[in-house]
Amino acid sequence: MAALVSGDAGSIVFANAEALKLFGRGERLLGAAIADLLPEWPLAGKGSQSALVDCGGDRRSCRVKVLAWPSAAGAMTAVLVDAEEDELQAGLAAREANLRLRYVIEMLPEAVCVFDTKDRYVLWNQKYAELYADIADHLTPGIPFEDILKISLAGDEMREVVGDKEAWLRERMRKFRQPVSHEEQQLRDGRWLRHDDRRTPDGGAIGMRIDITELKQREEWLSQLFDANPMPMLLCDGDSLAILQANRAAVDFYGFEGAAPQSRRACDMHVEDEADRFARALLDLDGDCEARTVWRQRNTTGGERHVLIYVRRLHEGAERRLLLTVADVSDRVFAEAEANRLAYHDVLTGLPNRMQFYKALSETLMSSGGSGVVVCCLDLDGFKPVNDTFGHAAGDDVLKMVGERLQAAAQGHMVARLGGDEFAILATGDEKNAVDLAERCVGAFEPPFLIRGLALRIGVSIGIATAPADGLDGEALVLEADRALYRAKADGRNTWRMASDIRLTSERVNAR
Repeated sequence: MAALVSGDAGSIVFANAEALKLFGRGERLLGAAIADLLPEWPLAGKGSQSALVDCGGDRRSCRVKVLAWPSAAGAMTAVLVDAEEDELQAGLAAREANLRLRYVIEMLPEAVCVFDTKDRYVLWNQKYAELYADIADHLTPGIPFEDILKISLAGDEMREVVGDKEAWLRERMRKFRQPVSHEEQQLRDGRWLRHDDRRTPDGGAIGMRIDITELKQREEWLSQLFDANPMPMLLCDGDSLAILQANRAAVDFYGFEGAAPQSRRACDMHVEDEADRFARALLDLDGDCEARTVWRQRNTTGGERHVLIYVRRLHEGAERRLLLTVADVSDRVFAEAEANRLAYHDVLTGLPNRMQFYKALSETLMSSGGSGVVVCCLDLDGFKPVNDTFGHAAGDDVLKMVGERLQAAAQGHMVARLGGDEFAILATGDEKNAVDLAERCVGAFEPPFLIRGLALRIGVSIGIATAPADGLDGEALVLEADRALYRAKADGRNTWRMASDIRLTSERVNAR
C-alpha cells in the first residue's frame, strides 16, 4: 500500500515508493499538502472511501486508512492509501484510449476536430491547426466553437471568403448543430474545403475539413466540356430516359426554351416510327454505344435532321445515367442522297437515266415473271432544227418540257431519258395498255412548244415491245422496241409501231 505521513501542519513529511508511484510526483511529493492529494481531507473516519488526485490532475477512487499518534515533533498522521484496482485500470484504459484517439486523428489525411456536448473543443490534429493558422494560437481544450469563429471573423487573416459576417456566423452555427451537415467553402487563396460535421451519440460532434480543390477543378473542367462543347449533349436517366441536363449546343440544336429539356425523354425528338425503337435500344444497352445508325429527329419547329448518336453509360452511386452526344449528319445524308440521285438520274430533266432504266427493267421482269412488261422507246421528230436555229439552251428547255409532258402522259409509269433526244418508258399491262400509252404520248406533242415567244411544233416516234411476246431479256426488249421505233419513223414519224406487228409482217413477207 501507498503510505504517507503528514505533520501537524498537514504537509507530507514521508512517502514510500508505492506512494511516489501512485501519485506520480516523485520527490515533489514531500512538502505537498495532503489536502491536494486527497481532496476530501480531513476524512470522516479512520477507514473510509475517498478520492485521490494524481500529478496529471486525474481523480480516482481509493480506500484510505488513517493512523494518528503524538510525537516529540507534534501530532503525526499516517495515511495508508489503497487505490481500487478497477478504477486504476479504468483510468489507465481511459488515458490509453485518449492517446490512441490522438494518434488516429493525427494519422488522418484530413483536418479533424472533436467537440463535447457543449460544442467546446476537446482535441484536434495538427492538420487542423495548420489549416486555420489564424486561430491556431487560440485553440485550447474547452473553448467554444462559436468563440473561435468570432475570433476568426474579427481578424484579418480569415481563410474563408465571407460576405455578411453575422449572417455567415448564424448559418454556420445552424448547420453545425444539425445531426449531419455538409458545406462547401471557398478559401481566399482559391482552394475549396468541404465541411463535414456529424453529431456523436453522446451529443458531441466530430468535424472534418477536406480539401476538395482538385475535385472542384475537375467538376469545372467537366462542366466546361459539357456546356461549352459545340456538339449537342444530353444527360438522361438510364431507366426513365428523362432528360436531366442539356448543354447549350443541344438547347440551340433542338430549339428548347426554359425548362423544356427537363420535360422530355431522350426519344421524344425522334420521328414517330423511330421513337420506340430508339427507346428500346437505350434501355437494352449493356455498354457504351458507338454511333452507327442514322436516326431522324425533329426540332421544336418541326424541322427534320439526320443524326448519329454516341452513348456513354455513367453511374452516380446506384443511379444509372446515359450521356448522349449528337452529331448532325444531315448535310452528309443529303449529299449522299444527291450523289445517288445524280448517279441514276438525268441532270437536265431530272428523269431516271439509262442506268436506272435498265436496273428497273431487270427488276420488273424478275418480279413479274416476264409477263405484262411494256417497253417504249421514243425519239423526237424535228428536234435538231430547234437546236441548230435557237441554240443548245433553247434545246435544253425543250427537252425539259418534253420530259414533263411524257411524265403526264405516262400516268405514273417510269419515264427515262436515255440520252440526247431519246427517251424510254417502262410500263406494265397488255398490248392494249401499251397502245393507249403510245397514243397519249403522241397526243402530248400536239400543243406547240413556246420557245422565245415562238410556237414550235415537235413530234415523237415510238416503238413498243412487250414481254413475253418480244422476249424476256431487258436488252432484247429494248432492241425490239428500238427496231419498232425506226419503223415508225420510216412510216411518216409522229406515230407508233408495235414490235410484234413488225415481226408478223416480216414473217408474211418471208413466207411469200
